[in-house]
Amino acid sequence: MIKVLEKNVADKIAAGEVIDRPVSIVKELVENSLDAGAGSVTVEIKNGGKSYIRVTDNGCGIEESDVSEAFKRHATSKISKVEDLDDISTLGFRGEALASICAVSRVEMITRPAGRRMGTRVVIEESRLIDKGATGCPEGTTITVRDLFYNLPARLKFLASDATETRKITDMLSRMALSYPDVRINLISGGKNVFTTSGRGNILNSIISIYGAEIGSFLLPVSASADNMVLKGFISNPGHTMSTRSRQIFCVNGRVVSSDVMRNALEKGYIERLMHGRFPVAFLFLSVPGNTIDVNIHPAKKEVRFDDRFKVEDFISQAVSNVLKGDRGVTSFETIGSPKAFAKPEAKAETKTEPPVETKAEQVDIKEMLSSFRAASQQDVKPCEIKEDKTTYNVPFDFDSLSVTGAVFNTYILAQNESDFFMIDQHAAHERIFYEKIRSQYNSEEKLSQKLLIPVNISVSSDTAAAEENWMPAVLAMGYGLEFFGNNTYLLREIPAFMELSDGEAFLKDFISSIEDKPDPTDYKTIDRIIVRSCKSAVKGGDRLSTEEAVSLINQLKLCDNPFSCPHGRPTFIKFTKYDIEKMFKRV
Repeated sequence: MIKVLEKNVADKIAAGEVIDRPVSIVKELVENSLDAGAGSVTVEIKNGGKSYIRVTDNGCGIEESDVSEAFKRHATSKISKVEDLDDISTLGFRGEALASICAVSRVEMITRPAGRRMGTRVVIEESRLIDKGATGCPEGTTITVRDLFYNLPARLKFLASDATETRKITDMLSRMALSYPDVRINLISGGKNVFTTSGRGNILNSIISIYGAEIGSFLLPVSASADNMVLKGFISNPGHTMSTRSRQIFCVNGRVVSSDVMRNALEKGYIERLMHGRFPVAFLFLSVPGNTIDVNIHPAKKEVRFDDRFKVEDFISQAVSNVLKGDRGVTSFETIGSPKAFAKPEAKAETKTEPPVETKAEQVDIKEMLSSFRAASQQDVKPCEIKEDKTTYNVPFDFDSLSVTGAVFNTYILAQNESDFFMIDQHAAHERIFYEKIRSQYNSEEKLSQKLLIPVNISVSSDTAAAEENWMPAVLAMGYGLEFFGNNTYLLREIPAFMELSDGEAFLKDFISSIEDKPDPTDYKTIDRIIVRSCKSAVKGGDRLSTEEAVSLINQLKLCDNPFSCPHGRPTFIKFTKYDIEKMFKRV
């Protein structure tokens, strides 16, 4: 028999879609504060938010006549008709947050709009109004939530420890704070100040306030615009990466989201700059027309869908790539991690920052708090303005200023200019040169080859010979001349013009060996990956180079599209400033 559920049962079921733990409540209440135009938001929690959450803001407040309506399901001031869903400009819009919160906890709200002499206080439990009356209070709204899931013990027992719930709230609120540099956001846990942002409009200062001064020393500013899209933010130097993506924060129109499009675009921008298993630090804020995205696809609004995801991905990846092409993308001794004893003093960020806000409350070590917590869910936020960094960071690296001074271990070329000292990995450098040449040959219509006086026999497996039609076009496209001789053997008659015979033969054998692992390379990306794996067999490493050969290697590296790293992501050279060296010798 079908029957309609009682209201209190239905409310608890609906609340479970929006509120699953304390961090969900904090997120929803802070979003409401930001939508209300607050310039300051303070979040106080106890026991990881399980027993107590209070969010105080100085926003527009709520009129006395609307206070009771605000707690009804699907009651909202942010949309009024279905067409409004096509262009969402606020963080909230469904009208479910307050109704869901009061269904599973004890809630008190105190609010006063600007210009009113008195405010309003209401108390609600299990969606029922317990008390309502006038009260004296400052402008804005304060909502206190107590005893989460007191009426749902089955849900309460699945909450994590107080420390874990606190970390989740800290991580979520820190992400939101970065999207609102103009809003002063303060988090207090158990009476201790966790972090406070200045609210003075500087995104880099907010990053430093939350994650520490060290992170600001290796961030590069990103600023790009095209086709009504604007990208701002910061990314890390390729020499400073992490083993996880926990320091990648993406924001679309101010809403912090989990976005495969932005993550893929970021990694595409770093292509050939990172070693396998390493990830860059990134704080990227994308603004696009509201009618080109859909945020109404996830109950917690964690995801966003783009009308043209490929256009967005190309825009972001190109912006990131442009930053890394400049001299500020060079891997330096500091960015790869110098010993603490010789650590350079805190670097001055290129963007002017406001001094961190001092608070009288005891400060919690947020880095330690977040280190054991791999960003669980990335929450939502709203449009923000980031101060544009006027620094020019696309200055090409001046290879012509380098003079070769020697080599160590027959592997690292030593060079210097007027202010810096460099160690160049001849193996990685030659690998980069070789890779770009073979890739260029593959893409070129004119194949520059040299014929061999005596053909070379190349043996392959029977499976590889049987699949010749799949891999032979790629081999010929790189400038090789190869023909079947019989009995799983081929005759190598031509090699690319820039190769020595030993290099050309070794590369071809390694390339075919890689083909055997994947005998159907039908797309360019597969071919490119195989070329990357095969380059190592044609690179000089550990060989003694003359000064002339070292200079020639540097001159060839200068002509590469990406001279800063090998195809596998390792740096081709490391920069030591004079200060780095003098610091190691304790001269400064």
